[in-house]
Formats: sequence, C-alpha cells, structure tokens
Amino acid sequence: MQQKVDLGNAVLRGVSRSFFLTIRLLPRLMREPVSLGYLLARASDTIADTEGVGAEVRGECLSVFYDALTDHDVREGLCRRLREEFIGYQENEKERLLLESLGDVFGWYDTVSQQDWDAIAGVMRPILDGQLWDVDYFSVQGHVQVGCDADLERYCYQVAGSVGEFWGVVGVNADHRYSSYDAEALRVYGVRYGKGLQLVNILRDLPEDLRNGRCYLPGVDGGDFEAVMRESVRWRDKARGYLEDGLAYSGSLRKRRTRMATCLPAMIGVKTLDLMDEASWDEWEGGLKVPRKEIRKSFLHAMRH
Repeated sequence: MQQKVDLGNAVLRGVSRSFFLTIRLLPRLMREPVSLGYLLARASDTIADTEGVGAEVRGECLSVFYDALTDHDVREGLCRRLREEFIGYQENEKERLLLESLGDVFGWYDTVSQQDWDAIAGVMRPILDGQLWDVDYFSVQGHVQVGCDADLERYCYQVAGSVGEFWGVVGVNADHRYSSYDAEALRVYGVRYGKGLQLVNILRDLPEDLRNGRCYLPGVDGGDFEAVMRESVRWRDKARGYLEDGLAYSGSLRKRRTRMATCLPAMIGVKTLDLMDEASWDEWEGGLKVPRKEIRKSFLHAMRH
C-alpha cells in the first residue's frame, strides 16, 4: 500500500498543484479510487497530448487503453509502445515518470475493491472517448475549430463532467450519507461542476491552442483576438454558472473534510475566471495562473466552507 501512496504522491504533486491538495483532504476510502482514477486519466491525457508522436499512433494507443484495464496482454503491449515511442518526448519529468510507471498503475488498479474498480472503469470510458475525439477531430481530420456549442458541451462532459459523476459514485461508495442530495441531483450537479472546471481550462489555454492551430470556441474567427475575447465572455459566464453549481454540490456534503476537498477546485476556478476578466490579450498570452498565495487563501476559505 505504501508503494501505491508513494507513486500517487510522486506524480500528483508534480502534475497538479491544486488537485494534489484536494486529494489529501479526502477521507481515506475516497482517496485511493480518486488518486488512481486521476493517474489513469492523466496518463491517457499525456498520450493524447504528445504532439511529437503521430496522431494515428496516439489514437491507436488511446483506443486500446480501456482494454488494457482488464487484458494483461494488451496492457503489456501498450506499456512497451509507450516506452519505445512516447517516453523520449516527455519534457515534464512527472509525466515521464507516470508513463514509465503505467504498468505499476495498472497493477494498482488490479488490487482495488470491485466497487472502486467499476467506478474507475465507468469514468475512463467517456474520458477516453473525449480524448480520442480530440485527437481525431483536430489532428487526424485536420479541423481547426469546434463545430458547435453542443460539440463543446459534449467534449466537456466526456473529459470532465463524467468525473463529477464519478466523484459522487465514489463518495456514496465510501459513505452512504455522503450528500443530502438524492442520486439524480448529485449526478446532475456533479456533471455541471466538472464541465465548469473543463471550461476554465479551455478558456485559460485559448491563446496557446490558437497558436497550435485549434480553437475550442465555436462560431468565432480564431484569428481575430478581440472577437475571441468577446466570445469568451459568454463561455466564462457559463463556466461561472457551472462552478456555482459545484459550490452548491460541495455544500450538500455532510462531512467537513469532503466539503473542503470538493469546493477547493471551484474556488480556484472562480479566481482563474477573475484573472481572465481583468487580463488583456497580451497578459492572457503570457499565461494566467492563480498565485500560490491565492491558492493558500482558497485552501483556508475551503476549511471554513
């Protein structure tokens, strides 16, 4: 068990400042499935984002990732291919470590309880579908812009709204008195919360994505930065609404530590949106990141939530 904890901490601390804090706050019975699910999703996301590897190869690896959860031959082949074709392109040391350790992460998955196993399998399917769509749509088919609002909403559900569903399943598995919401309200609010966090990520990364020839905002000229900023207001408003639902979700949770862990990403997301509201395009291009002292303030605020 200590090896699992060490693996989770070594990678999580490096690839996600805020989510690492969130996981440490969770009660013990939630911590393992959430940590493991995050590592698997982060590994598949790293595969999808390794631009140095051809899109077809990335798609092939993502296509077999789900089967690798249960088929040890597929798993061995995937891990071998990652060592041979992907590791050399990892500039982030923690992402490199994650891909190098993926066999151990899969091995960890083999040891969890049946209910955690099912929950992780349930969330990985839509996540992988969303990542595959992204690689195929932009890198294989050569599109440069998401086609319509419904496509963006679907993508946000697949890669993040599904995580909100997963969070509720894991919470109820750990404690049947997890929330004052009924199962359907918990699912709906969880989905909206996850989609809000994904929209924050998409909006924050708009300049970088535009430089890479892709625009996630439908119906706007990606070359007209003023138009992009104007259109981003609509999606920022939508993200704020989703994050408000996330705070309502966290407020429904019965245990204080779980409320703290669950509201923290929403608080940081709101602060990121505030930075966008005040930033010029040049500042946005330079990278918007909530300062560590503001994250600490959010952490203290979460403790009082």
